[in-house]
Amino acid sequence: MAAKGRIEVQCPHCGNIQLEPELAKSTYCRKCNGYVPLEKGHRTEPKSEHGFQKPESLRGRQEVSCPQCGNVQLEAESAKSTYCRKCGGYIRLEKGGRSAESLEPARSQSVLRKLAGFLGVQRTVIARCFECTGKREVPKSAASSICPQCGAYIDLQDYKIVGSFSRSVRTRGRLLVTAKGDLCSSRVICESAEIQGLMRGSLICSGDVKIKLQGKLTGSIEAKRVLIDRRAEIEFVRPIRADLVEVDGSISARIISNGRVVIRKTGRLTGAVFARGFMVEKGGEFFGELSIGSVEMTQGELLDTGSHPHDSPRKPDPGADFSLASA
Repeated sequence: MAAKGRIEVQCPHCGNIQLEPELAKSTYCRKCNGYVPLEKGHRTEPKSEHGFQKPESLRGRQEVSCPQCGNVQLEAESAKSTYCRKCGGYIRLEKGGRSAESLEPARSQSVLRKLAGFLGVQRTVIARCFECTGKREVPKSAASSICPQCGAYIDLQDYKIVGSFSRSVRTRGRLLVTAKGDLCSSRVICESAEIQGLMRGSLICSGDVKIKLQGKLTGSIEAKRVLIDRRAEIEFVRPIRADLVEVDGSISARIISNGRVVIRKTGRLTGAVFARGFMVEKGGEFFGELSIGSVEMTQGELLDTGSHPHDSPRKPDPGADFSLASA
């Protein structure tokens, strides 16, 4: 007997029976990892043809067999390609048919691909999942992928903002905000970004963020590396959080870094810096508060942009990396 609030579901591929919540609309078989759409309100019953019933929700879908491991899964009839949910192999679907064949780049390499491999040109990228630690190597031209561990969708598209944009974005591609663009999304996650226009949202980047802007930036930035262009003149309203910040232009900001802050010979930084390391090249300028060592701060310290005359000055940690270029 099924537990209260749960129903018995029978896999249409291997016949395995498992328990699922009554409100579930679909699931994966725990035996063969096949996709199992659930009928609303009752369990799937057997059918005489294959031994299992084919629900109405399966209309418009076809069974696809992986040529590498033999796993059978359901895909849309209009699909042109997919990935095996068992071994992660790429499957190219035949038009109008139920069979499929594997795409094997090693056997079908063209002369250009061989030449690119000889020259060391990268034709693939690593798509990392947003939900877990799964990752997959995909062609550089791929627009999306599926996580081999949890099956989550991974967007790989590049986004170019040319006007007002307020939707959330989560991609492993590149984000470009043009000079006429206005990004006001509450949350944007990307692999790399370049900011030339307005940004009033929250940007989280796992790679580099390059900023070419003259004016005020009210959005927040959290990235691996932040590069301030030589022609930039920016006032940051919210703190910059990055492992490495390189300043080639003129900025006014509070910087929180777990790594280093580097002011190049054409750079000028006004504000507060909390970092593990700090370096100013010959010709670079810095005006403000500097704390070398611990970068952990309370919310009050983040909001307090001014110094109190009655407070004793904080002593920086002398053991961290700090250097000035020789005159």
